[in-house]
Formats: sequence, C-alpha cells, structure tokens
Amino acid sequence: MKEQNNLITNVLGVTPISILTPKEKWTYAIGNIPFSVKDAAFANFVIFYYTQVQGLSGTLAGLVMFITLTWDAVTDPVVGSWSDSVRSRWGRRHPLLVAGGVPTALLFMALFSPPDSLGETGMFIWFLAVAILLRTFLTIYFIPYTAMGAELSTDYDERTVIAKARVTMGWLGGMALPAIGFALFFGVQEGVDGRLVADNYLHYGFLSALVAGVAVLVCVVGTRSVIPRLPTAKNAQKFSWRAPINDLKLVLENRNFRMSVGANLAFGMSTGVYGTLSLYLGTYFWEFSAQQLAGMVFPVAGATLLVFVALNHLGQRYDKPKLLVVFSLALALNGFWFIGARLLGFLPENGHSLIYLLLMINTGIGVFMIVGIQVMASSLSADIIDQQEITSGRRQEGVVFAAGAFVAKATTGVGALIAGIVIDVAGLKAGSIPGHVDESVLQSLGWFTLAMTGGLGLLACFYYSRLRLGREEHLEMRRQLDLGSKS
Repeated sequence: MKEQNNLITNVLGVTPISILTPKEKWTYAIGNIPFSVKDAAFANFVIFYYTQVQGLSGTLAGLVMFITLTWDAVTDPVVGSWSDSVRSRWGRRHPLLVAGGVPTALLFMALFSPPDSLGETGMFIWFLAVAILLRTFLTIYFIPYTAMGAELSTDYDERTVIAKARVTMGWLGGMALPAIGFALFFGVQEGVDGRLVADNYLHYGFLSALVAGVAVLVCVVGTRSVIPRLPTAKNAQKFSWRAPINDLKLVLENRNFRMSVGANLAFGMSTGVYGTLSLYLGTYFWEFSAQQLAGMVFPVAGATLLVFVALNHLGQRYDKPKLLVVFSLALALNGFWFIGARLLGFLPENGHSLIYLLLMINTGIGVFMIVGIQVMASSLSADIIDQQEITSGRRQEGVVFAAGAFVAKATTGVGALIAGIVIDVAGLKAGSIPGHVDESVLQSLGWFTLAMTGGLGLLACFYYSRLRLGREEHLEMRRQLDLGSKS
C-alpha cells in the first residue's frame, strides 16, 4: 500500500489521505453491528415469529414488511440530506448516531413482545407500529454512520479497507446472534420445537437490544477523535423539506450512480425474498434442526474472514466494477445449483449427511460473494461521491448513501411482501411441524426461491457491468479535487 501511494504521489501529484488509526477503524466498524442485528432479526426470525407463532397471515406479515421498508426508504433521503446539513461542535454525524442508536436498541425488545390476546388485527397494528419506529430510529443512526465512512479517507484502496472492516464486523455480529439464538433459545424443549415457542423470541429480543446498544456506545466514543478531521461540505445549504428531492435529482444525473441503483434494485429484491424465506426453507424444505442451523455460523464466519483476506489482493489488482460483476455472477449461479439439484431430484432425501455438507458449501460460497459485493459497492459509493463533487461542486455523502439505501430497502420490502404472499398461496399453515408439510408446498417455496435469487442476481450482474469508474478514473478525480482545494 505504501509503495503504491508513493507511486500515485510521484506520477499524479496526489497524496492519498489515509490517517485512520486501527482504533478508529475498528470502533467505526463495530458501529455496523446494530444494522446487522436488525438484518439478523428480520431475515431469520421476525416473519416466522409473527406467522408461525403468533398466527398472523403471511400476506399481512409481508404487507407490514412492505409498508415499513417503503417508509424506511422514504426517510433515508430525508435523513441523508439532514445529516449533510447538520452543524455542531460534535460534527455532522455524531449527534444523529446517538439520537438514533439508543432508541433502536430498546425497540428490539418491543418487536418480540406484543401484548397478549391481540387478535390478528391488533397483532398487525402492533407489528407495523414497532417496525416503523425501529426502522425510523435505525435510519437516523445508520445513514449518518455510512456517510461518515466515506469521509474517513480519500484513498482508493483505503476506502476498500474501511468498507471491509465495516462489512466484516457487521457479518460477524449478524451471524453470531442467530447462531446463539438457535443454540440457546430455539432447540427442542420438552418435545416441542423451540422455534414455535413465543417466550424464546423475547430472550432473543433482549440479546439483540444489548448487543446493539453496546455497539452504538463503542462506535460513538471510539470515533470522537475523527470529528475534527471530517470534511465540511462545500456550498452547504440549510436543510429544508424540499432539499431531499432536489438533492436526489442532482445525484441521479450521475450515470454511475444510476447503474449502481439498478444493481441495488435487483440485489435488494433478491435478498428480500431469500431473507424472508430462509428460515422456512431451513425448517421445512431441508428439515434441519435448530442445532444444525446454528452450525451455519461456521461457513458464514469462514467465508466472511476469507473474503476479508482475499480482498487485500483482489482489491488492489482489479477495479471495483470488475469485481462486482464477477461476484454477482457467481452469486446468481450459486443461487441456482443447490435448490435446483433438490427440485430436479439429484440429491438424497432429507436427513442424509451429504445435504448438510452441501448446504454448508452453498452458504459459504453465497456469503463470500455477498460480502464481496457489499464491500466493493460501499467502497465504490465513496468514489461516486468524489465524482459527484467534481460535476456538481457539492459533496453529498449522506444523500448518495441514503439514495442507494432508498432503492435497496424499497425493493427488499417488495421482496418480503411477495414472499409473504407465497407462504399463503403455497398453503403453509401456522404451527406446521417440520417433516409433515405437503410436498407441493415445499416445491412452491423451492422454485420461487430459485427463480428470484438466481434470476435477479444475473440482472444485478448486468448493471454492474455498465459501471465506468475504475482506479485510473478515480486517481484523476482526486488530482482535480486536490488541485481545486489548493487553489
């Protein structure tokens, strides 16, 4: 890295800014855990809990996800624009980290503790209200948090290092919680599957709140030292309610941003469907026990750490758009082969040791590709911000990250809604016992998951292939920005 930076300085006259200490980098990275706690809860347990345990229909549960994620998507640009305009002695980002992070942690307990005897309508209203509040406060925390990540360094490769640390910490936290949940709370208890016992989810909610709260505290305290070094946006305007719309119009003029939005559309829809159906597939389609699902922590952890090491070499050898194309294509193919092999009759019956081994391989490959996409996409967004500053004269960290999240969350909401409808249409009933579900139901779940994860992965690959922002282009942009700042 040092030799490469010297070369950049000598050839282009640009000195990459990389002054982040290990403490600052890793305490910042820990700040990603509250978002991963949310992902772990909603991807693994929330829909399953409200449908299979509380008796809410899959359609209504999916509708809650759609409404809340759409609301979440609408608030993202507002918070992003607001965050870019905040002026305080604690900087633009840190006040919002505190304001959003603390309530987020507390709301995880409310998510899994609805009052008794609500009925389906009351359960729907409770789920909707808590989910909206949780996602609103998480947005107030997370949008400034991700925007701050783009401000920590101007170096092309250092941004990838920061993104790796953030995404890796998020994945480690996100996979640890479900693993602990499956191992401690959701196993068989007195002959009853723990995944169907309501009290177990309250314990999981408390654990989620504790982990998220501690992570917020570590991030806020550990990154205080960077506040004086964070940039101030040029031509900053006072926040108004029209500002998010105007800011979005401005950033959508950027072609690379539009291509990244297209990729997020496909990626978000795919992950929304798979995330919603993952526990259903593990419980009913593959008939794995809670302990076996807890064992998925090993391929997830292994793949997460492996991609962290691999990107040290790949990130410096290949441009970010090229890596995004390869990762998304591999993810699509990985989405086809395993479920496809079962649906076409190429695998032995459930319970065979080969099934579990292949699931571990499939999970490891999938996580490797997903983490790689998240790291490269996050790092590329920081580069797009530099490009946007050159073309518009404004730095829009909060807006760029918020606009990207807007699309991803809205499409994830659509994916969750569709998945919820599929649960009902397929005929999966509340309280269904693993091993006693009609084969036609399982076939419907399998084919739909295969089509969405594989097909939409290919669409994301198409959009990534149209990005035009590699290392050389970014170095030239940094040269222009550095010269402009000195003039």
